[in-house]
Amino acid sequence: MTDIALTVERSPERPRDAIRTRDAILRAAQTLFAEKGYATTGVRMIATQAGVNSALVRRYFGSKQGLLRAALEPLLNIEALIAGDRAGFGERVATGLLKAGDITNPVAITMLALADLDARELCGDLVQQNVIVPLAAWLGGANALDRAAQLNILWTGFIAQRQLGPLRQLADDHVGPTQHWIAQITQAIVDEI
Repeated sequence: MTDIALTVERSPERPRDAIRTRDAILRAAQTLFAEKGYATTGVRMIATQAGVNSALVRRYFGSKQGLLRAALEPLLNIEALIAGDRAGFGERVATGLLKAGDITNPVAITMLALADLDARELCGDLVQQNVIVPLAAWLGGANALDRAAQLNILWTGFIAQRQLGPLRQLADDHVGPTQHWIAQITQAIVDEI
């Protein structure tokens, strides 16, 4: 009796790239959370869109809520906005708000997460920590936290109406007067007028 050696052709293993995998999961989560909402987006759905095994979500982020935190936190960075000239802040913000549709929408992610109590609390904490507090520190003054909250409410309402529930007056060809109004109100709050 002779031994027959079987040779099995193996597919070449893909090199592991933890950074690329983590980024793919984050991008997929940001997109799906902004389009479908936190409550209706499953880990498997995110993994499928990212092209990875769903076990990797838990490995990199611990939980779906951990993934929400990691997906939302970088989108809530106000530092670049407050780094410029204070006198031109209103115009800078109004111009930036018009470009908000070109990036993953943190307002959509936050608003669509409201259906889940834990996610709602997490989103509120992240907005407070990453937007309100740094903006208030930049604004200064006794009522800085209130003014920062007012600005956030104004901007969030604009983005929500323009992107999530579009008003005709906020379409590109009609938004000019509202953009001017947003710039004026923002600057007035900054200048405490």
